[in-house]
Amino acid sequence: MSQTFADDFVKYLQGMVGDRGKMAALRKGLIENQAQVTWLLLARFLDFDRPYQMKTLQTVGGLFGHNQNNTNTGNFGNLCHQMLDEDEKQKIARGESGAISRHFQYALAAQGEEIFPRVRRLVMRAQKDEIPVNYVRLTDDLLGWQSSYRRDRIKLEWGKEFWKAKTVPEAKTEESEVEEDG
Repeated sequence: MSQTFADDFVKYLQGMVGDRGKMAALRKGLIENQAQVTWLLLARFLDFDRPYQMKTLQTVGGLFGHNQNNTNTGNFGNLCHQMLDEDEKQKIARGESGAISRHFQYALAAQGEEIFPRVRRLVMRAQKDEIPVNYVRLTDDLLGWQSSYRRDRIKLEWGKEFWKAKTVPEAKTEESEVEEDG
């Protein structure tokens, strides 16, 4: 799937904003035994021969049904980083984990369809804090999660944004210090 597919999918979801009935139907995509209710709304995007893709679109649609606060920037790691309070940021600086960081690490450890409930928990928490979600990127990343190669790349991207990894400048070597003194 391409970014264009995800763009078109999210634009389609945004076109339903304001229709309470459709938003309610989308939310059912998060309920295992009621997810088929979304098929009518999402049929143009669903490939019924690809259950993982169906589950991805039903999950993203369901999350959108709960929280239409969308953004075009950041990824899931950035979303989770925005949920950190000062106490948890200090814990992370000390090499410890807090609630959000533990849930984020749990999401990173997911294999296959395990990712859906783990992402759902954190996106629903973001709704509580009124943090916007990049649904296009989330859709694309979740679709890629089934490929071990793409999953590893996605994990690195999410981790970099969550921990706001910066490259550390190389320490001066004794040789360069000698040159500066001389």
